[in-house]
Amino acid sequence: MERFLKWLLPALIVVEIVLVRGGVLTLGQAVAIVVAIEGGIALIAARQAIVAVRRFRAGRSAGVDPWTAAEDALTVFFPRVMARFLVMEPRVWACLIRWVTRRYRHGPDDFPYHSGSILGIFIVVILFTTPVEILLFELLIPWTWLRWVFLILAIYALVWVFGLYASLVVLPHRLESDGLRVRYGVLYETVIPRDRIIGIEEEQRKVPGGREGLIFPDGETGVAYLSIGGRTHLRIEVAEPVQFRTLTGPSRPIDVLNLAANHADRLSAALRERLPTLSRDDRGPGALPAA
Repeated sequence: MERFLKWLLPALIVVEIVLVRGGVLTLGQAVAIVVAIEGGIALIAARQAIVAVRRFRAGRSAGVDPWTAAEDALTVFFPRVMARFLVMEPRVWACLIRWVTRRYRHGPDDFPYHSGSILGIFIVVILFTTPVEILLFELLIPWTWLRWVFLILAIYALVWVFGLYASLVVLPHRLESDGLRVRYGVLYETVIPRDRIIGIEEEQRKVPGGREGLIFPDGETGVAYLSIGGRTHLRIEVAEPVQFRTLTGPSRPIDVLNLAANHADRLSAALRERLPTLSRDDRGPGALPAA
């Protein structure tokens, strides 16, 4: 029923447009049908809005962060992928504002990973290329309205790149009470429960192809790289697979995650302190058995 109602609202809007624009009906019939459709849309929207508010409040009461709770609430109106994109837009702007105004502080359980990011290099490049592109728009495009369109798109893309890099900075990996929250800005996120971690190893690896972000290499089932600048620094093995939240839905199941972190040794030590079930070998050289 929820899925039917989710798709009914956009379907009614499409029907309304077809009836009004298509000229299939007389004016009186079209007006009557449009009024009926509008009434149905209003009733459905009101009902869905109540459900969305309740879902948001339930998520917040359960300890879910506001962005995830908002995404869950929007799935009442839209498919999950669309809801995720809708939430991502204000979240990117929020990260950009926090970064520019320095309204963030990394605590002892936060572990940054953004150093060496390709996005940082990309920002430097586009700072020099964007003015040149705008100048070319002015010289080569004769229509004023089209120049304005390209100018707005160029500025918007520039802001988005800055916002995405800002999200890498203000959203670090975080060691929480129930496990390790692993992130790549607003794009990828998962929580690895503490009781699933069975191995930790500080190991620098070069990602196949030198890419950045969440990568699943060919021929390595259950293995993923969450890299920065084409490299990872920590290898985490889990007893039961975990999945990342991505733009298009859950990722493939992961048994081994190769993770980038600015200070992998500090993250490794913090994890081992909270994982007394690991064996001596897994806890690393020189580590003492748990009390």
